[in-house]
Amino acid sequence: MLFKQLLEPIPNKRIHFKQGHKKSDLYVYYTIKAYRNSKGQPTSSVALIGKKDNDTGKLIPNERYFEIFPDKKPQELKTRAILTKNQSRLYPRVLQVKACGTSTTMFEISKQIGLLEILQSCFSDKWDTILAMAFYILSEGNVMMYIEDWFELTEISFTDAFNDILCSKIFASISCEEIDYFSSEWIQYRSEQEYVVYDVTSISTYSNNIDIAEWGYNRDNEKLRQVNYGMFYGLTTKIPVYYTMYNGSIPDKSYFQFMIRTAMEKGIKSLCFIVDQGFNTSDNLSFVMAKGHSFITSMSPSRKMSDTLIEEVHADIENIENLLEDYNIFCKQIPIVLDGLALQAYVYYCPEKKAVELGDYRKYIKKLKKDLEHMNNSKQITQKYRNHFLIDEQSKSSFSFEVNKEYVNQKIKSMGYFIFLSNNPKLSSEEVLSLYRRKDVIEKHFDQFKNELEFKRVRTHSEKTTEGKIFVGFLALILRSYMLTVIKNNEATKHLTFEKVMIELKKIRFATYKNGEKDLLPLTKLQKTILSTFAIEKEKLFK
Repeated sequence: MLFKQLLEPIPNKRIHFKQGHKKSDLYVYYTIKAYRNSKGQPTSSVALIGKKDNDTGKLIPNERYFEIFPDKKPQELKTRAILTKNQSRLYPRVLQVKACGTSTTMFEISKQIGLLEILQSCFSDKWDTILAMAFYILSEGNVMMYIEDWFELTEISFTDAFNDILCSKIFASISCEEIDYFSSEWIQYRSEQEYVVYDVTSISTYSNNIDIAEWGYNRDNEKLRQVNYGMFYGLTTKIPVYYTMYNGSIPDKSYFQFMIRTAMEKGIKSLCFIVDQGFNTSDNLSFVMAKGHSFITSMSPSRKMSDTLIEEVHADIENIENLLEDYNIFCKQIPIVLDGLALQAYVYYCPEKKAVELGDYRKYIKKLKKDLEHMNNSKQITQKYRNHFLIDEQSKSSFSFEVNKEYVNQKIKSMGYFIFLSNNPKLSSEEVLSLYRRKDVIEKHFDQFKNELEFKRVRTHSEKTTEGKIFVGFLALILRSYMLTVIKNNEATKHLTFEKVMIELKKIRFATYKNGEKDLLPLTKLQKTILSTFAIEKEKLFK
């Protein structure tokens, strides 16, 4: 509905126009949120806020305009009738309406997991602004230029509103010493004896002013300098424990030992590290064992011992005593010595995995054969063809071929197998498989950190600002990880996505009337369920 009698000045920022069916019609759109999608492409959420008046050049507003700019709404539009359970009556005129669901939920969760107390202890002069920025990033993403608008629409009771310029100053003011102090306190507080995953990702940047941003292996295949970001993650609580940033050119395996030393100094105790092949060097595994830790890692199929182990178990792997019924997978545990280390090898065989791999391999062989049939020069035959086929070169332009049965049969024989290694002989085959499969939790949360919280690129231009912003992003990830775990562990909410939960929380609002009274707008059944899941009482939604 357009309010033709209520002309407003067209906002001077975040505006673009679209032509209507009539050339004289010019519709006005407002950018609510700018962000990058999962493919890293810039995109935005926009809202139609009205139509341009050709005579005055002003905006003919619609209802959406007054939702986005509630202070512009005329008094006659603010009066509304609210039905209560007992009677219908006209409430006093509304002064403002603000969202309170997300901010209250995040604040209460910060208290529940001990984050609020530690932030207040470590950042006594700016904990409130840091926490507000973490809430904003979790709710809206890391493009800070719209935080002032967010404050206008969201009830934040513990700090005053501020803009993106102040955000940059706060990021830059967060010192390495303060971050270290927080890390030590957070590790000590989250000191549950649980298995810990360690992994690394990279964060790209356009800036040339960040010393640790260097060219290296970019996991997003972006031709940009990067900062490496390593993180420890608790497998039981699914909460980030500790992180560090280091030079983008340093290989993951080279930094691993330093990372463990640093984590131990911060207070991470003797635990079991679950790492992938990128860290799986004999020096790194020896170091972990020497420090009293245990580990679980995968063995590369290209290692010679991998074929030896498969050959050893192949004849009787499918016996009933080797069956892991919950997984429909067979396993044999074998003590081995690898690079001078006494380890346990867990050799798994999955019939379903073999069926899939065999089907794909048949298609691959068929494609190679078709390629060879169309070649007319033996110089075109690369090593992948020579591995799978025996080539009889009769002349430079003539050759015949047949399948290399010995090579192909060996490849088929190894299908369906995968091998894990550990230095802890007390771990059962079921435990090792379960723990390693849960390792993907950190990979999913890296994805959330980079895509959902929009930290694929940091969009900062100095090292100090970058360090501060990554730290605040880490706080947002702590909150998101805990919230997601609670959602998925509750029968009433496990079917919901995190995004759906946030949408419902954002709809929870309260009205403030001119006489100072406050009234919570009626809650839906789903909103009540979500609040109950997070143990948040209705009375805490506004004060």
